Amino acid sequence: MQLFLWRKYLPWLQRNSAAKGTPHDYFSVFFKDSDNNRYILKDVQGLDNGQDGKLSLSSLYQSSDVDKKFVHVTDMETEIVHYKKNHTLRYKSIFQFVIDHTLKIITLKTQIARLKGRLVSGAKSDTETISRDRFNLLRLLVASYVNQRPSRASSGFSRDEMIALLYGTLWYKHIKNEAFRRKITLLLESLVISGDLTESQGNYYVQGQAITTLVEYEKEDRRVSQQQKMHKNIVRFMFVITVATLLIILVLLAMAGIVDLQVIWQKILQIKPVRFLLKFI
Repeated sequence: MQLFLWRKYLPWLQRNSAAKGTPHDYFSVFFKDSDNNRYILKDVQGLDNGQDGKLSLSSLYQSSDVDKKFVHVTDMETEIVHYKKNHTLRYKSIFQFVIDHTLKIITLKTQIARLKGRLVSGAKSDTETISRDRFNLLRLLVASYVNQRPSRASSGFSRDEMIALLYGTLWYKHIKNEAFRRKITLLLESLVISGDLTESQGNYYVQGQAITTLVEYEKEDRRVSQQQKMHKNIVRFMFVITVATLLIILVLLAMAGIVDLQVIWQKILQIKPVRFLLKFI
């Protein structure tokens, strides 16, 4: 089944790779073999000839190309990356890619998450947004270090590699490329100052302090979330108390003969939105 899907979609992935020069919509296919050698797909040949097909792969460790038989594609760990305008979609298998390519489930889920994040960020202050960006970058670095993908060639991260990880390998063609560079540079320098990363010859390496920072941030984030939840519950409780108090006052005034509840109710019903709502119900 995997060979069938690879044979069907590999040519399409190659046609829509970075070679077409579109920075906002292209794919890259990475492979990792049992010897931990990592490659990126360069070309496919002869897939119509069954098992005689061949993959041309470029090594991520050195400037050389390697040819592998198509039938060996299932023996390697794979990663398909879809670089879009300001984010990436990653598929750990050909099955994930085919499902999303057909049904757009992962794409829709990602768009909803990005929209939610944009709305939440819009409601927060600039300080909170920068703090969250810093945390998200560090968490991404730790996750990439622990679960080194086939697209990663070393344990160190250069600034441009981090920008490519977040915005795609053709980020330098994007209209906001300078903004990407400045933002990531400042965040990386901040993480070096705090001891979460170390810098050596232009590469950044994750340190043990990063775990402590992530744990502390998550604890603080949970505390803030609990406080916000408690505040919302207090506001709701006060609203209920206020409404209940007004109703009690109206009932007492009606019992004293000061107000006529029936007249008040008729006036309320004359309000068009209320009449519409009652008819709708």
